[in-house]
Amino acid sequence: MKKLMIAALLGAQTLGAAQPAMAAELEAVGDQRIGAFGGLRVRLPLGGEVRDRRLRAGLTLAPALHGRFASGESRLRIGEGLELGMRGREPIRLWIGDRDLRRLAARGDDERGVPTGAWIAGGIVLVAVAGVAFVAITLDNANDSD
Repeated sequence: MKKLMIAALLGAQTLGAAQPAMAAELEAVGDQRIGAFGGLRVRLPLGGEVRDRRLRAGLTLAPALHGRFASGESRLRIGEGLELGMRGREPIRLWIGDRDLRRLAARGDDERGVPTGAWIAGGIVLVAVAGVAFVAITLDNANDSD
């Protein structure tokens, strides 16, 4: 019994000096940034129903989320925003949040609303203003670093 007690006391003293085991973070996000995407986006679904496989292309201004994981993986996610483009064989339209703006603006049963040309012109003006603002901010930041 005496030898067992001595062994237990010696073992207890070494436990105090031992380092605790650290748990690994699984899929911990090291750095996440929110921003905006502006440019040409082309999408062609490769799976799903045949009728849903339509080419989608357009000028887009949308929110974006960029994240880096502890494993070194980098992910960029682009949301649905303002898009001036086409889907399949449909004419060029302005989309906001994956909804056709012309259909949203249609009034009542007669389905009359703002003409498509006006929506296209408005979309071009919005993209141009966003581009000018981006260039102005970039030039201002470039002058600040000197």
